[in-house]
Amino acid sequence: MRFVIATVLLVASAVSVLLGFAIKGPFAQESGHRVDFQVESAYSYVVIPNSTLTAFEGEISVEASGNNEIFYADARERDIQDWIGDSNYVRLNLKAETFEPDITAVTSGGLDSDPAGSDMWRSQLTVKNKLLNVVSMFDDTGVLLASNGFSRAPDRISVIWDAKPLVDWPMVLIYGGLGLLVAAILMNFIAFRHIRKLRGPRRRIPKSPSGPKYRRKIRPEVPVRGRRAVGKSNRRRFMAAPVGIVSLALLAGCSAPAPTTEETKPKYDSVNVVVAESQLQRIVSAVASTVKDADNTRDEKALVTRVAGPALQIRRVQYLLQSKSKKIPKLPVITANPITVALPMELPDPALGWQPRTIMVVTKDEEETSAPQMLVLQQETPRDNYKLWYLIDLLPAAKFPKVAAQATGALAVEADTSFLVTPLKSLPFKYGNTLNRGLEGKYAPEFDLTSDEFYASLSESQIQQKADVEKVSATIQFQHALGNPNILGMLTVESGGLVAVTMDDTSIIRPKVRGAAVSVTQLDQKLLLNAPGSATGLKIVYSNMLLFYVPVAGAAEKIRLVGASQGLLSVRSIN
Repeated sequence: MRFVIATVLLVASAVSVLLGFAIKGPFAQESGHRVDFQVESAYSYVVIPNSTLTAFEGEISVEASGNNEIFYADARERDIQDWIGDSNYVRLNLKAETFEPDITAVTSGGLDSDPAGSDMWRSQLTVKNKLLNVVSMFDDTGVLLASNGFSRAPDRISVIWDAKPLVDWPMVLIYGGLGLLVAAILMNFIAFRHIRKLRGPRRRIPKSPSGPKYRRKIRPEVPVRGRRAVGKSNRRRFMAAPVGIVSLALLAGCSAPAPTTEETKPKYDSVNVVVAESQLQRIVSAVASTVKDADNTRDEKALVTRVAGPALQIRRVQYLLQSKSKKIPKLPVITANPITVALPMELPDPALGWQPRTIMVVTKDEEETSAPQMLVLQQETPRDNYKLWYLIDLLPAAKFPKVAAQATGALAVEADTSFLVTPLKSLPFKYGNTLNRGLEGKYAPEFDLTSDEFYASLSESQIQQKADVEKVSATIQFQHALGNPNILGMLTVESGGLVAVTMDDTSIIRPKVRGAAVSVTQLDQKLLLNAPGSATGLKIVYSNMLLFYVPVAGAAEKIRLVGASQGLLSVRSIN
């Protein structure tokens, strides 16, 4: 009997494994979905919208081929549309009811450009002429396909949905068959062991005579009972088990995934800020790397690709000084990692159209003793990359305001906002007036100067400069005004504003006696002036990149300086 059970297990194992492998291919094909697109229009860009990507459930892959190299990018669909702008492109839609390909060519006649390297993309890659890539999905993701931005985009494109079933029936059959094989081997082992026990030595015991036996006739219509009947029934049920499993597997393998509806549409993570976390790290690293390479070679053309505004002005002057003297040191490098505070701009209202985007990032090199840096970046247009406008060292004693989490972001502060305690354009003038007049100044009560190390250092420097020029019969006048008009800021948790602004400090030195000369002692000032002094007077301009916390109007708090950096801009003779 044990050998019979082992045989049945062995047969069931073979059937289960063979059928598992037999349906594995069809099951894999039917558990996914594929839509092929043949693009006839020879445009530079192809867009796969979010509605197409989410038409079916499962992991989404894009396959493409063409005669040129293939560029792939996934990003917020709205960002892809903003980047394309008025350029011609092809949109790959699916028909509402049949889910068949619906290819739409959009013709606007705009200029094309190379999409590679844009900060708009969450992920991107370039291959030769055949692409197969899994889409990094968020709830707003679209896909852009192109070549180099000018040649034809790939014309054979497929979107593939690989829907992983809850139960992989082919593998259930295969592993179940292997389990039955193990059971058959075990049953054979038990059977052989039992036979060996039966063949051992025995003592013959004589049997007593038995009387006549009555043999009862079994009627053929009476159902069979006993061990034989049970054995037959068990064998039938045992053989029925794999048949049932196979039936379920075949039914599951032949069921294709249905299109998604609003109820069944897969849920993906949402990104409510202008850049995702991976984008932010890539952007900051690209800015730091570009500036480092430009500093090493004094390459202004490379510098302007990632730096603008006051940060660009200061570095250009530094490059000029370094070209005149090897004694001029390089400016501090930009730290890209780790990012200790990240404050990206919250997504603006789509009804407003494209709005310049701002990111504020604080980084700190743990191996250096320098202060943490605040990088203020801005993206002017969709096809521009983020550029560094302000690079500000945080003051050690300053209290940094509480800001929103990176995933939440913050609204940008407009330069002409009226919700804060003072107009932002007036900050340099008011702060400069306080520097000139001290605590008795008209605007001094508006600022928290108790722990402002920059104010203490700069006001002391102005007092010393006045004393020095008086010794050489000269006068000095200090002027403080708004530098670059592009003021960038973000709202804080307390509804105040974290504002980056430029204050230009101008020192005008005139001799009291005609014919007397005003000399300069600092090396960088001499190099810019190309002379040791001037008989008519000097005009020296420094740029200060300042980071203020400006409270909301009506708050009891005062304006406080959070960070500051300074650089020489120009030294000229007064005509």
